[in-house]
Amino acid sequence: MKSSQGEIYKRREKILAILKSSNEILVKDLAEELTVSEITIRRDLQKFDEEGIIEKFYGGARLNNQLRMEERESAKEEGSVVDNLPIKKALAARGAEFVEDGDIVFLNSGSTAFHLFDFINHKPITIITNNGHVLDAGTKSRAEVVLSGGEVYGPKKSLVGDFAIYTFSKIAANICILSVGGINENNISTFALAETAVNRTILERTNGPRIVLAEGHKVGKENNFVTSDIALVTHLITDRTANEEVLQLIRQKGVEVIVIDD
Repeated sequence: MKSSQGEIYKRREKILAILKSSNEILVKDLAEELTVSEITIRRDLQKFDEEGIIEKFYGGARLNNQLRMEERESAKEEGSVVDNLPIKKALAARGAEFVEDGDIVFLNSGSTAFHLFDFINHKPITIITNNGHVLDAGTKSRAEVVLSGGEVYGPKKSLVGDFAIYTFSKIAANICILSVGGINENNISTFALAETAVNRTILERTNGPRIVLAEGHKVGKENNFVTSDIALVTHLITDRTANEEVLQLIRQKGVEVIVIDD
């Protein structure tokens, strides 16, 4: 039986978790631990190798040192959320200006996109999100808020997997607003493999503006997992610390770039 997309993501996340804890893995040990064939494991490792995440050796693989560095950067970023809070809120406030009464809005699980909730929940709109943190945001809202459902992923409380993808795939939104791990003239990307399919579905099922919120240090950056081609993005909202040369390249791809004066 062919594996579902959600099962593949979940298995590959487990492989990455094992790699991060042990640095090296053997194909036969992984196949036994995950109760799949060695052919399946080799296929997963081949995908990681093509993405530059691992270095293969005979019978196994080891984590690429670059990924370890990226993970440290990600952890550092998560730890500095409070420091970045004014910028995140300013980006969210600018993004909220695009939302109009009656809109169906997709929000993803990024922390910057989550702050947008405070700026739009007073409007008569429908918000569909995979961000579990909205449960902690209170009930004083004119907006109808719909959680996608799905598996809870990590401390971000993002909802991922087949159920989340299915929910978004059955709705057409007027606008979507996402925060991302990185954006450049070619694509948008994230640290979390499990979130890529959900974010891509959000973009593909939006008929109007597809807006990315990204602090300046994320502009020009490409993380481990590509979410989509830049062609699916219509607007980028960032701050004045972003690299102007990269912003110009993004503009040349047809993306409207808005730089806030924080």
